[in-house]
Amino acid sequence: MRRLLAVVLVALLGLPLLAATPETFSIKPRAVVYPFTSTSSGSSVDREASSRLATIIAQQMANTGLVTVIPPQPATERKDYLSAARAQNADYYIAGFISPLGSGVSLVEQVVSTATGIVIFSQSTQLTTYQEAAAQGDDIAQFIVRHANRAFASIGTPPPQASPTPAPSSGPEANLGKLFGRKKKATPAPKPAATTTPVASATASAAALVNVPSPGPRPLPTPSPKPAELAVAPAAAGAAHYAVTSVDGGVEASLRELAVQRIAARTNAEHAASVVAACGAQPIRAVLSGILAVKPDPQFGSYSATFELDATDCSGKVVWRESFTRDAGGAQGMQLATERAVDAAVGAYLNPPKPRRR
Repeated sequence: MRRLLAVVLVALLGLPLLAATPETFSIKPRAVVYPFTSTSSGSSVDREASSRLATIIAQQMANTGLVTVIPPQPATERKDYLSAARAQNADYYIAGFISPLGSGVSLVEQVVSTATGIVIFSQSTQLTTYQEAAAQGDDIAQFIVRHANRAFASIGTPPPQASPTPAPSSGPEANLGKLFGRKKKATPAPKPAATTTPVASATASAAALVNVPSPGPRPLPTPSPKPAELAVAPAAAGAAHYAVTSVDGGVEASLRELAVQRIAARTNAEHAASVVAACGAQPIRAVLSGILAVKPDPQFGSYSATFELDATDCSGKVVWRESFTRDAGGAQGMQLATERAVDAAVGAYLNPPKPRRR
């Protein structure tokens, strides 16, 4: 009887501890934050000011404890960001573009994977206070850690809301305009008090360099006919099959969903919430996921889509990874370019080159 009471007491005391276990991640990625580049000629934004803003974001990323932030090598040019980040064994680097806007700045942020060298996330925002700048560090850290652990995460789980962060010593609502030395105009117009506003649009020059989603939802297009040379995985009863989890990237949700549907149609794959869920039902040949980036070309009115296809085994180990870029123009250029890039990646995976006979 005493033994039974002891077992029940231990079980009751242990339940609250199990319920309170926080979400943990298997991988703690490493990232470098580089100074932001001015997008307008003759701008008052100098390198010191952009470096100071990058430092604020990097400090908050480190404060989250989710990402290991590595200081950038001094005087690194933009063209050398990727090679320098790889030399420091970083998994990601953050860069972007900046320009003065009223009493604050317009900022375009890019997260680049050093494994592939492509932009996996991009967003534009307007900042007026140091508190808003620090909040960007929370958002970027959350995205990076979830991307690094995407093989173990469930699809559709929204990231937690970024909590307000303590402001630097200059005050909780210090104006970012103080970072830049602007010349006074002869008759300056009065400006209203700075308020936090949602993102309206990125600057025209930055929009040509990054994948900024077009405003407003777009309906999914009717999938184009399958190319004749693209093989489709056979669906044999009882045989090992494919599963597809998710497609990430800084593009609108309709394009990511289009890519998922395209992968599933070409491989006869079933949708799964995670690698664990996919491998728990029946034998799996591979679990497929990917990263999609779409960039406009204003000069020719076309779009360029880059898609990286990842195939992992049930332990989460990547067994195949390759990216392909395809272009398309016209009213449905974004969708067509996405379809072509996904088809090229899936075709290369299903039809690997045969080794030459000696």
